[in-house]
Amino acid sequence: MTDLINTLRSVLPPDSVQDDDASLTAFSVQGIRPQCVVAPATLGELQTVMRVAAEQRAALVPWGGGTQQWIGAPPARLDLVVRTTRLDRVLAHTPDDLTISVEAGMTLGALRAHLKRHGQMLALDPPLPDRATIGGLIATAADGPRRLGYGTLRDVLIGIAVVEVGGRLSRGGGMVVKNVSGFDMMKLYLGSFGTLAVIASANFKLLPLPRAAGTIVCRFAEPKQAFAALDELDGTQLAPVAAEYLNSGALTMLGQAGVCALALAAEGLPQAVERQLRDMSALVRRHGAQSVERLDGDDAEAFWAGIADLPQTAALTADEAVVKLSVLPADVADAVARCEVSAARAGASAGISARALNGVLYLRVRPVTSASLTGMLSDLPGVQWVATTLPDTPRWGAPPQGIEVMRRIREEFDPLRLLNPGRFLPGI
Repeated sequence: MTDLINTLRSVLPPDSVQDDDASLTAFSVQGIRPQCVVAPATLGELQTVMRVAAEQRAALVPWGGGTQQWIGAPPARLDLVVRTTRLDRVLAHTPDDLTISVEAGMTLGALRAHLKRHGQMLALDPPLPDRATIGGLIATAADGPRRLGYGTLRDVLIGIAVVEVGGRLSRGGGMVVKNVSGFDMMKLYLGSFGTLAVIASANFKLLPLPRAAGTIVCRFAEPKQAFAALDELDGTQLAPVAAEYLNSGALTMLGQAGVCALALAAEGLPQAVERQLRDMSALVRRHGAQSVERLDGDDAEAFWAGIADLPQTAALTADEAVVKLSVLPADVADAVARCEVSAARAGASAGISARALNGVLYLRVRPVTSASLTGMLSDLPGVQWVATTLPDTPRWGAPPQGIEVMRRIREEFDPLRLLNPGRFLPGI
């Protein structure tokens, strides 16, 4: 790889390329050290990096904030880590149109700070927002508790620019909210885990910051009471922006006590928020809620930030795993029970946070071994991905329908298999 490093140094600014021990160790991917770390500062430099990588047949891993590198399998080989954090600019912002275009290396926290000055928001609340970059969030299709009210990245992403192997720039979508002409190519990159291209920038539709917000934390003596309340809530005209089920393990991780709880949030006009919270409080009490605690302002913000961080995968202990599961909303109660039984059988404790009305669960479990985790995963429904430092464990659930199409798309975009080789679903 000496030729790779020398070539990159000949075409990039001197401070863009590192091959010292400290850098190679810091940017190791699941214990695998690259030969070189490169941090392009412009779109042109990123294109140059991708062209050189193709010429040198260098396997590469895109790296944003590094918060989700433990998701999936270790790379089959690794020559080059491509950092995007210097690509951190706002490219265009039209407040009156509620649209923005930003480079992929900008953190969500920085984007939030920029938008707050304009009274606007990107309705997204994933883990570790001050470290997670826009490109990394798109590549992993990250979500947060407020997906119930505002949707996911799929709903707010309106345009994208990526750099393919070989350096070609490709764009999809645009800067208008309604864009229905042609194929929706940008959705290919959402959740592609860096296997098709390196994301360079993204365009989003925005929302005004809500005028008011409020949260209630409802504790129950039995999970069936909480899920009965959720079932009734789902059939009403009430519209919480978040409805999170937290088991005892998740409550403990949040510094709270109890068997289980529902965290319900409302946002919007002040009178509407008060009505929503009042009616939701009455609903959960009808189903046996032991207590209903109201949170506002900084207290509510800190509480939801803690919930959002529960499934973070940046800091994992040697005997820990985080698992994402997706089931039908009607099956969430059963899935939670199966997770808890399986964890107890393995001698582990389980923290479970569930976006219950969306059918998405996050399981944080420890202590586990490679053998006990493998056994647990075989019992669990709807496994999407696994993040762990443990070796020789499954990292993905059952192959989805259409996996052959996904393999053909990968072959079309990256026939040399240089982008994140071996990390995504088998054969992709």
